[in-house]
Amino acid sequence: MGTSVLLCVSLLGASLASLPACSTARDPSLAGSEYPVAKAQGQTLDIQVVRGETDLTLTNTTARSFGRSRLWVNRWYSREIEKLDVGQSLELDLSSFRDIYGEAFRAGGFFATRKPDRVELVQLETADTMLGLVAVGREAE
Repeated sequence: MGTSVLLCVSLLGASLASLPACSTARDPSLAGSEYPVAKAQGQTLDIQVVRGETDLTLTNTTARSFGRSRLWVNRWYSREIEKLDVGQSLELDLSSFRDIYGEAFRAGGFFATRKPDRVELVQLETADTMLGLVAVGREAE
């Protein structure tokens, strides 16, 4: 019986070793932009950004459409969005937000090995201004 247990443990270890690693390791090829410190935040828009377990959902409830823009989380992680039309909702995977080193936002989730990052501040950078958004559900679930 001891041999069969050892065989099972060995097979389990070999099968786990063959799985791809889930990691938010740095990947310089995915590096995002540097936060534009010189671009002061203007007004705060009535766009609520709701944090889910591993994603952000936002709906444009303003009367203004936005073209290609950059969405910032915590003044460190960002990603581009193509557009945000009036009434449009976006659901974005938090791990798609990257810093200047290519490291992903720690979103959490079932298989997370580290505590997830909090969503403290969400901003929309357009060509000419930085706009604040309303972050709801800041705690990681």
